[in-house]
Amino acid sequence: MAHEFFSNLPDGLVRSMKKFTLIYAIAAVIIYTAFSLTGIASEVGTLYYRYADLMINGQMPYSDFAAEYPPFAMLLILIPRLFSWSPFSYQIAFGSMAYLFLLAGLYFIYGIAERYTENPVKCVNWYIIFTIALFDFAVDRYDVFPMVMALGALYFISKEKYAGAWAMLALGTVTKLYPALLAPILLFYLLSKKKNSEAMKGVAICLVIGIGSLLPFFITDVETALSFLTYHMDRGLQIESLPASAIMFLSVFGLADITYNFSFGSDNIAGVLPDAVAGIMMPLMIVALLATYIVYLRKCMKNSDDGFKGILIASTLVVMIFMIVNKVLSSQYLLWIIPFVALGFIVFSEKIDKRNLILFGGSIALTQLDLIVNYAFRGAGEELSILGILVILIRNILMVIMLWYVVRRFSKGFAPSDEDL
Repeated sequence: MAHEFFSNLPDGLVRSMKKFTLIYAIAAVIIYTAFSLTGIASEVGTLYYRYADLMINGQMPYSDFAAEYPPFAMLLILIPRLFSWSPFSYQIAFGSMAYLFLLAGLYFIYGIAERYTENPVKCVNWYIIFTIALFDFAVDRYDVFPMVMALGALYFISKEKYAGAWAMLALGTVTKLYPALLAPILLFYLLSKKKNSEAMKGVAICLVIGIGSLLPFFITDVETALSFLTYHMDRGLQIESLPASAIMFLSVFGLADITYNFSFGSDNIAGVLPDAVAGIMMPLMIVALLATYIVYLRKCMKNSDDGFKGILIASTLVVMIFMIVNKVLSSQYLLWIIPFVALGFIVFSEKIDKRNLILFGGSIALTQLDLIVNYAFRGAGEELSILGILVILIRNILMVIMLWYVVRRFSKGFAPSDEDL
């Protein structure tokens, strides 16, 4: 059956899968050799392995031990433990699972690009390039899983298989929460196209998956079942966030009084100004998201939503708002927008698409430099150097410029859709 499946795939897709597999294998040998010989700390080999070990020994997340990740994420963290016997073997098993997800993502990218471009391999190549450029985060964080689920939702939307899209969004939400941002966009689109049954079916699918994921934890302990949500409520400004990078830069000139600390698994800043800004970031993000949804709903009502392309650009915008207008912007979050950037020339002019590719490439390069400057040679909670602050600030400025291009494209009046997905 597997042979029959692959034999029916387009040649360009098969070649891309083989190319990705080879590059992934080489990168994996390099990084796991580095982990083995240097003793570099691994999130997967420490925190994830500890969680998985507790679960395999019969303990329940949230009630028996504190965990900050949603229910389906905990299941994904458990699975590699079933095929491993040590922290290092767990890392390899986890990386193998990440490979399978990313391979599925490659299939989704090709399937979308094949319909909307004459050169789908171009999109796939950028997907591969960016994934490998962020390889350390791809194999040492679990963010590739919700990223592929969100991408899968877009793939099923492009194929008019809405039940599959809703299932992907629901699973992504109980893995990392942010894929839920795409749900209102899909809902508005379906309702505007008089596909009410598909919309209601989607709500039902989301409820079943959501309730099914949470029910075991509510049965075990009602009070701790939603602790993964409340965990993040009291977080301060994480040093990589946009407002933190600006405030840290001001502090260099004595214009802001800040202190550094390590809490909630990240480096943060505190002080009168940082604490005040942290308190308004959530309302600002909610306002920005609501404004985006309202504008998109109006486009749908006027039949100027631009079909799938409109869904793609609106989805890009809400995810980027969630990343940038936030008090946390962890390095691995860049994985979330790989599919949107790789599919960018579906919705952008060639000139703007090239700019976005350069901006995103620069953001990745600075993120890797951030890892070296601010984490490799600095203790947790210690003050950042001027160089470290500038690296984060410039990276965030590049991300804001990308966001500006997305906002401009979204705000333009879409032509009435020629397609009716």
